[in-house]
Amino acid sequence: MSVIRATLQELRSSLHGASKWDIWFVWLWLAGPFLYLIERTPADIWLSVFGIAFILRSFQVSQWRWLSAFWVRSVILFWLVALLASALSENPLYSLGEAVAWIRFPLYAAACMFWLGTNRIRLNMMFVTMGVATALMAVVLAVELGSAILLSSTHLARLSGPYGDLVPGNFLGKAMMPLATILAAMAMDKSFKHGLGLAMVSGLIVIFTMITGERVNSALAGLAVLLASFAWVVRPRRIILFGTLAATSFLILFAAFPGIGDRFSPGNKAEVTDYFNSPYWFSVRPGIVAALDSPVTGIGVGMHRLHCPAIPQGPHWLVGQNDCHPHPHQFYVQLAEETGLFGLLTGIIMIVSIIITAAAGRKHRTLYSSIAWIPPALLFFPQPSADFFGQWNNLFLWFAIGLALAMAQDRGGRSA
Repeated sequence: MSVIRATLQELRSSLHGASKWDIWFVWLWLAGPFLYLIERTPADIWLSVFGIAFILRSFQVSQWRWLSAFWVRSVILFWLVALLASALSENPLYSLGEAVAWIRFPLYAAACMFWLGTNRIRLNMMFVTMGVATALMAVVLAVELGSAILLSSTHLARLSGPYGDLVPGNFLGKAMMPLATILAAMAMDKSFKHGLGLAMVSGLIVIFTMITGERVNSALAGLAVLLASFAWVVRPRRIILFGTLAATSFLILFAAFPGIGDRFSPGNKAEVTDYFNSPYWFSVRPGIVAALDSPVTGIGVGMHRLHCPAIPQGPHWLVGQNDCHPHPHQFYVQLAEETGLFGLLTGIIMIVSIIITAAAGRKHRTLYSSIAWIPPALLFFPQPSADFFGQWNNLFLWFAIGLALAMAQDRGGRSA
């Protein structure tokens, strides 16, 4: 509590003399993690408001330098290609609506980098609110898990948290990834006594992500913590000790809750033992077939969910069968399918430019800037992934990306 009070006092002092516009929006920004605990609509409204406000503020203060950033220009180029592909689709009104709405996510990231997160004290306070929100999510998941055990529920392997939807692992593994990385890096930097506590909290974020049963998000959270342990201060003995404690904790978790452990057991999972006869491949396959049928223009943003039943089985050399979902579960396949070759190329340029921008922060040699590259590098890695243009996934993903880009600019002292 003393840390929260001190950070709040620092924030109030730093906002002294700022415009009412900035003060109000900074406080609203800091409330975001709590709104994310409610449901997608409040979170989407919150994120969209910042994109609109950022544009209006740019007009108000005549500040458009952010448009010169390479990653911003890459986003605009990709967006224009996506708009063109949507305009040429079989259902242009629907597809254009999906493409136009997507820009709110990178606009939020730009607002974080060039407006809301430009101050170290604001970043500190954001991490405090993220920590409190993460603790609340952990309590909700613990209660849900306990209730499932008491009721001998058959759905023990997946938890829905406060959403009523199987996505709380996205909140922990994606949106809260910057928090997990900060804690892991600080655990290497602080004294052993304080470092152990920080490492335990960081590990708990990974453990609760695993408890949700979301395998990809669990892998992302675990890898983020591992990378952060090397990205700031390297202490091999401490890494070995904390790694041993983490491995022991995971073994205990799987032994205590076999239903959760089964989700992570590769022995009976086709996507590991026989990928091309697995549900994952069957969901990706129609996206590849559609991309091959419309290689230049694609089928239009968001059209996979509408067009999938009509997608043919494709060439004989493409093994497996089609299985229709709202998206093909792979970012780069979806880009090729829905925006064509030029969308795929400009999308890759956009993603690489974001990662490079975040990685460039290492030159500032601060805690925040040194690990800012981790969230975008992992979240955009070619993995089984959710909808590139979808609402829920982007709300979680771009929350972390925006914060990472703001962290990359940090030029404060060595400790956070």
